Parts: sequence; structure tokens; C-alpha cells
Amino acid sequence: MFHLIDESSSESWAEVCEAIYAGRRDDLSFYLDQSDKVSSVLELGCSTGRITEFLADLGKDVYAVDPSGIQLEVAKSRTDALQCSGSVTYSHAPLMELAVPLERKFGLAIVPCLAFMSITEAESQQRFLLNVRRCLIPGGRLIIEMEVPDPNVMLADPATLYHHRDICLEDGSSIILYTRRDYEDHMQVGYVKAVAEFLDGAGVLTRKVVHDLDFRYTFRWEMQHLIHMCGFEVLGLYGDFEEGAFNEQSETMVWVAGAH
Repeated sequence: MFHLIDESSSESWAEVCEAIYAGRRDDLSFYLDQSDKVSSVLELGCSTGRITEFLADLGKDVYAVDPSGIQLEVAKSRTDALQCSGSVTYSHAPLMELAVPLERKFGLAIVPCLAFMSITEAESQQRFLLNVRRCLIPGGRLIIEMEVPDPNVMLADPATLYHHRDICLEDGSSIILYTRRDYEDHMQVGYVKAVAEFLDGAGVLTRKVVHDLDFRYTFRWEMQHLIHMCGFEVLGLYGDFEEGAFNEQSETMVWVAGAH
């Protein structure tokens, strides 16, 4: 389980985050469809700007928030290179502070790439959603991507380093990702030690990055109740970004909610 929220502003972890999602495209057309009738988008947890760049290039005015100054620098370099009609305002702030001017209102807010899961207290999740509701116009939409609670993570041996995935880079080098996981059932909070090994084209280890991150699993009906309690109506729950049905095989929850 990798979310990209990093309040330590680690330069090496920003490089790993960029690699993890570099080739991802499955969510972009979904965000395009959801933003079709709005001009302004609030992006919470923009990371290195993959989605920010896409929305700005389509002419949207994006207000992008992230706690990592390093990741924001990468995102800004992407959007600065665009020749587009959209504009981007970057806010260097923790998600819980949500430093958005009171006069700014948005037709759409998105919390992509599991960023919501970085909020590890139920009360903080509620406060975050109430703050997002304040930023939306009546009828504005909220999209949250989450991971379905995974028994393999919840029951993992905290002493074992598990292979997660391999990432092949364009220059022939690669990154091998491992995780050591622990999970606290009562608080529904997981603790991950992520290890990224950088290998050159010959498979020789050149660098190792170790990063700690916490996350909270929120179960389906718990999340639905939380959304309703914070002034939203659930408009859709999908098992993927192709609007597939959410069922017992789903690994992802894509929530779409409308502000009352």
C-alpha cells in the first residue's frame, strides 16, 4: 500500500513516487469526464503533478495542495512547461490544514492516489471532509480513490520484508520495491516500511531508499456513513476507474459524492 503523501519532503522518496505512477493512465479519462462541466478543480495530494499537468493541459484552473515541497517543485516544473489556457496555483500545506482562501470555491475536488488513506484518525477524516465541503459550490463533486482493506496486509508478518513490485525505467534501469507491514486492528492503522532498491541496466544495486509511511483502512459502509455525515450524497461507488461495479473482487474504491 503506497500513498504519496510525504510531510518530510524527502527528495529521494519523491523520485520513487514519480516512478511508481509514471506510466499510470487508467484514472485520467475518469477525471476528465468528471471535470467536463467545471472550470476549477481542487486537487488534494497532487504529489509530483501527474494529474495536475493533465487537468491544466485541458484548460482547467487547478488549485493543487501537497505537504511535500520537493514533490511540488517537480509538479511545478511540469506545468510550467505547458502552453495551455488553464492555470495552476500550488499550496504547500498538510492536507489537514487545507490552506484554501475562503473566497475560492470549486466545482470538483479530487483526492487521488490513496491520499485520503494518509489521514490516520477517524476524527481527522471527518474534519478533512467538512473542510473540503466548505470549498465546494452547492452541487460540487468530490472524488476519493481508496484501497479496499486487504487481509494480506492486515495479517502480514511484521518481521518479513515482502516483495511489492518491479518498476522498469526508460533508461533500462529499474526499481525493486519491498514493504514491511504491521497493522493495528483497533485503530485500523497500518505502518509500512518501504524499501526501494535502484538497479542499473546490468542489475547492479546502485542505491537504496527507505521510507516510513502510515495509512488507515476505512471500510465500505464506514466510508459511506462518513460521507453522508459530512454533507455529501454518494453519487457512485466504483471498483475501478472504468466505472466497473464495486463487488467482493474489487481492490479499489472510487467514491463520487455530491455536496448538498
